[in-house]
Amino acid sequence: MKEIIEVMNHQRHDWLNHIQVLLGYLKLEKYEMCEEYIRKITADANRDTLVSRLEYPPLVAYLLSFNALHNNVRIEVEIPVPFSLLTLEEGPRIGDFILSVVKLYQQHALYNNGESNTLLLTLHCEDGALRVVADFAGELDAEKSTLALDKMRTQAQEWGADALLTPHTASESVLECLFPLS
Repeated sequence: MKEIIEVMNHQRHDWLNHIQVLLGYLKLEKYEMCEEYIRKITADANRDTLVSRLEYPPLVAYLLSFNALHNNVRIEVEIPVPFSLLTLEEGPRIGDFILSVVKLYQQHALYNNGESNTLLLTLHCEDGALRVVADFAGELDAEKSTLALDKMRTQAQEWGADALLTPHTASESVLECLFPLS
């Protein structure tokens, strides 16, 4: 229950900030900047809609609440084409895998001298396959995360996925998996 309240407070705060920015642009008669800012807000809301359309509750809830609950990593999710994990036979298993990958990067992210660590998560379902790319940039405990990421890569390969972990350093890590869908 505490997490729900935290997420709601975070969202309320974000929306109040958006309104203040828009009011500032209107007062300064910066209408083009106001329009550009509204487009940004709309794009963010559309991105959240695409995450919701994944329809796998544990993953959707985690991704939508992630930035409100974790301050050591900011997550950005890209879903070029909408799809539902629940329509895929392997969907729940892949959803749990994605959830584990995100949690792994969050757990091994280090303080980054005030800079934000970022995790770009791309989920692209096309041509009978689901491409999952987790691209971390920032400060990472590479030594401790290597074993866990290798385990994740091996697990994906056991499920028939092509999986690649490269590069993997203290400042960058990319895990890419291509899951065949039946």
